Amino acid sequence: MTTPFSGGCACGATRYSCSAEPIVSYVCHCADCQKRTGSAFGVSVQVPADAVIVEQGEPGERQRTAASGNAVSSLFCPQCGTTVMSFSHARSIIRVIAAGTLDDPSWVPIMAHIWTGSAVPWFPFPPEIENFPAAPDFSRYYE
Repeated sequence: MTTPFSGGCACGATRYSCSAEPIVSYVCHCADCQKRTGSAFGVSVQVPADAVIVEQGEPGERQRTAASGNAVSSLFCPQCGTTVMSFSHARSIIRVIAAGTLDDPSWVPIMAHIWTGSAVPWFPFPPEIENFPAAPDFSRYYE
């Protein structure tokens, strides 16, 4: 992975860059990620909020309450609807980039599987990667 890295929405109207190394990256199996991606899971990369710049477009914002009970804002392209990133209001210093929006997602290391209690039953969890039935405490990565 090289820093900075960049990404954007499906239509190209919304573009962002990040100048920091990821804090943590994971596969999320929660129902919200399943619905957001139209798939069995979402892959996310957490980075410091102040390292992310929206370089093109003006993302829309949708707020919801996550399964954790925290308010979460999703930032999306108003033209094509692609969610490019999100943040929890409880930890607004972090941006969660949707890895599928990266220009090159091949470098993203999967450090954990989270919300595995909501996973589809046919998903084969790799035994060498830690998994959590709900939201883990990632605070050890923020220090």
